Amino acid sequence: MVKKIIFALMLLAGASYAEAALLPDGATIAVMDFGTHKGAATSDISLTSAEGASSDYIIERLVEDGRMIVMERSIMQEKLNKEKLKTTGIIDPDTAKRIGEILGVSYIIYGNVADVTVSGTGTATIVGGVSLLNVKSHIIARIMDVKTGTIISASKGEGKSTSSLTSVGAPEAGVISVGVHKVSQVAVHNALKKAAYNAVDIMLARIYGDKQKKR
Repeated sequence: MVKKIIFALMLLAGASYAEAALLPDGATIAVMDFGTHKGAATSDISLTSAEGASSDYIIERLVEDGRMIVMERSIMQEKLNKEKLKTTGIIDPDTAKRIGEILGVSYIIYGNVADVTVSGTGTATIVGGVSLLNVKSHIIARIMDVKTGTIISASKGEGKSTSSLTSVGAPEAGVISVGVHKVSQVAVHNALKKAAYNAVDIMLARIYGDKQKKR
């Protein structure tokens, strides 16, 4: 009797999970190039291809999770290059529908790098000739049903990283300016990656109604 009750509870739990999921496992999806909000980043940061990097990081996390079928970015770009469509940043429903038809996907993920900032006062220190600064980034991501134009879920991810540069005789290669500060390009990308991963984790938890998968 006890075994039957446990089995029934397991079935109910499975049914609840299925009802909670906003997307089925194996949904086909394409990740668009992310844009940047006006004033979100300096021209130096734009030179690091922050938008393209953000899309790549989001694809990495989705593939890691394994519940969606993610289109290869190079194939996506090849198919879209011939079309005069806006595929970076915010995308309207009509454009999304056309993108879905061209790529053969049911959903797209798009969005923007909201900001990339460096904390200054109280956090910039010189220790043995090394400058330590904290880099922070936020990424806003949305997933849309291309047939209906409905936004299934939206999330804002945050990422932080520490930049350490030798204050005397530091090489300029790999160093970029954020406001009045100079930080390493690696630190900026680490912050972007963490923000992208965080945005995906939040989105997946909302879509599937479960805790983040262990990785």
